[in-house]
Amino acid sequence: MDKTISGLAAVISAAFLFSATAHGSEGHAPIIKQVTDRGLKVVSSFKAVDGMTGYILDSNGSPVTLYVTRDGEHGFVGTLIDKKGSNLSAPRVQELFHDAKNQQAWAELENSHWIQDGDPNAETVVYAFVDPNCPYCHRFRTAALPWLKAGKVQIRHIVVGVLASDSVAKASTILGSKKPHGAYIKNFETFRSGGIVPVHDASERGKALVNANNQLMSELGVTATPGIYYKDGSGNVRMRLGLPPESELNLIMNL
Repeated sequence: MDKTISGLAAVISAAFLFSATAHGSEGHAPIIKQVTDRGLKVVSSFKAVDGMTGYILDSNGSPVTLYVTRDGEHGFVGTLIDKKGSNLSAPRVQELFHDAKNQQAWAELENSHWIQDGDPNAETVVYAFVDPNCPYCHRFRTAALPWLKAGKVQIRHIVVGVLASDSVAKASTILGSKKPHGAYIKNFETFRSGGIVPVHDASERGKALVNANNQLMSELGVTATPGIYYKDGSGNVRMRLGLPPESELNLIMNL
């Protein structure tokens, strides 16, 4: 192993060790082909300590950090810490994986099939994947009503059908309605008594839109509703799964 590794003031909590035996992949160190052949995707790379190169990899939507030695002959998968125990990998994962992924997701959300809720000129924009049968989605909008009524926030509801056997029919009826916002509000107001009743014609019109929203939800790795995307005070895109606690609402509403 390269002698520079023995001089590291760090510990690598490694899951396994690779040796470079293959040719390079897409301009990266040859060893990277060892992991891309295993199905991982290179998201980004960065300069690490002692001449090493760090790589952020995507493993089915989850980040993996790989460090390659200066000579390119070996790579360690895991977390790099310094002699004080500080995690040197976490900031890179946040910046190069989560932040970048969320920023890209924001553009996709803008082009999805959503229902405008609140003042369209409100500066704060929140996207939320919602299912017509989701009690936590209902509670989220209830909690957000003061901000919506004050014109400070607009929520763009991306209606999906994932929770119950009639979720697709209800979601399709809402998106396929001649007045989608009115249909969404009807489902909200009658939620405790069963919500909106599916209408065949509207459901047929809206089915393709719901399927597209369902696919986007899956591609983004959103595994719960509401699946909330918002921008923090610094303009960074954040994602929150499930009903946020009251203490977090101010952050989401950017107040």
